[in-house]
Amino acid sequence: MKLFMKVFIVLSLFSIFTGLVAIRRARAEGELVVHFAYAPERIRQGDIWRIYLSVTDPQGRMHQVVCRVEQQGGTYHKPSLNYLKKGMEKQFTGHFAVYTQSSYELNDFVLALNILDRDGDVRETLRFPLEFDQSSEPMKPLPPDMEKDLNRRIGIIDIDWDLGGA
Repeated sequence: MKLFMKVFIVLSLFSIFTGLVAIRRARAEGELVVHFAYAPERIRQGDIWRIYLSVTDPQGRMHQVVCRVEQQGGTYHKPSLNYLKKGMEKQFTGHFAVYTQSSYELNDFVLALNILDRDGDVRETLRFPLEFDQSSEPMKPLPPDMEKDLNRRIGIIDIDWDLGGA
């Protein structure tokens, strides 16, 4: 019984120690922080849809933004890849533009935006729903302290609308 208690105490202390090390490592690595994320949920076909973001990564490991269209019925569109420019690894503020088509009918969808690090690991996933309507929704005002930076284009999300037969 004494041996069992000693083994139990040693294993408990080891488990507590490893948990504390993991917590300390996670704090040291720093979590990605999304300060602002917004995209109108309803626009007219043919309009440019803007996705506004302000993101910080204390470790400066942000590398790429990968966007995927998710539609009901499993319609497939190839992902859009955007590599972040040098200097944006720690922080970026601006918008991505999505050019929609007006020549044929588009279905409503959700855009899944993944921020990846240099190793290809997803650091954050944001989802933005979009509905096409004749009356677009008025855009919410951007935060005044970020407005100038948010109006800078970071990149274009390139969706091949014809690919999925949308």
